[in-house]
Amino acid sequence: MTRLYDKPLLRWYLLFIAAFYAYGAAVHVANMASLTGFDWLAAPRLWQALDVVYLVLDVAVVVGLLLRHASGLYAFIVAATSQIILYTVFRDDVAMLGTSHALEPEQMAYLSTLVMFHIVTLVALALLAVFAPARQLDA
Repeated sequence: MTRLYDKPLLRWYLLFIAAFYAYGAAVHVANMASLTGFDWLAAPRLWQALDVVYLVLDVAVVVGLLLRHASGLYAFIVAATSQIILYTVFRDDVAMLGTSHALEPEQMAYLSTLVMFHIVTLVALALLAVFAPARQLDA
């Protein structure tokens, strides 16, 4: 898996992904500090647990990818895949989590955007892993 880092285009792509996951980690920290519009300590325990789990995964993605370690790729695949499942298979449960009513259409659209983001990033990773040229060594 670490040979993937020998592909310059893939390395740049993974830095791009690391930037998005750094932003995601910052959002989770902001949630925990109640800076995003809701009282995190009053939120359901499952909501708090998801914030903690995805903060840990986001940090693992960022650190692993910046260090060019296989763990960053694994963390990225786990984080992206689990969020796709969370926001599709368990979408109705997430929509009601922490509220007494369904999410607004804009919030549901945001979840759909997250699903598409994760699908696109995973597909792009697979395509780059297969088709991106490796670095040419001087003979």
